[in-house]
Amino acid sequence: MRRAILLVGVVLAVAGGFLWLRHPAHPAPVNASLYETAMVESVIRNILAEMEPPLPPVCFLAFGDGGTPPSPAFITRFAGSQPAMRSYQSASAPPTGQYIETSTGRPGLVVHIIRFEEVTPGTFDVLVQFSNLPPGQDHVLYRVAEIDDTWVVQSHNPA
Repeated sequence: MRRAILLVGVVLAVAGGFLWLRHPAHPAPVNASLYETAMVESVIRNILAEMEPPLPPVCFLAFGDGGTPPSPAFITRFAGSQPAMRSYQSASAPPTGQYIETSTGRPGLVVHIIRFEEVTPGTFDVLVQFSNLPPGQDHVLYRVAEIDDTWVVQSHNPA
């Protein structure tokens, strides 16, 4: 009987280890350069322009399912923006549920570009998650099109 229990325990441990390796708890980081395009920049600028007061002092930008931070060069594109745009890695989330800039202590919100997909040539759907919206209402789908070499947000709807 002991052998059977020990054998079952070993089999479950090996199976659990295998599943853990194949399905990690956190999604893998994405290649941020795939997101650092004029199209995504247009979506972010549109988001910043449409924010209603009171504006947060800072927004934290992340890419992909795992929340990959953007490069410093991409963040530099938003120098002088209101609210200020920072990398996701410059934020911490204490148990209060609010995101805080670690260097200054300023509260902010996360703008998380989860994914984008081409609908037709030159038209993309961009899925964005906002940390300041309630769960279940925190995803917004932006439709972006390239018109005369300029990316334009055509619409946005809850996803």
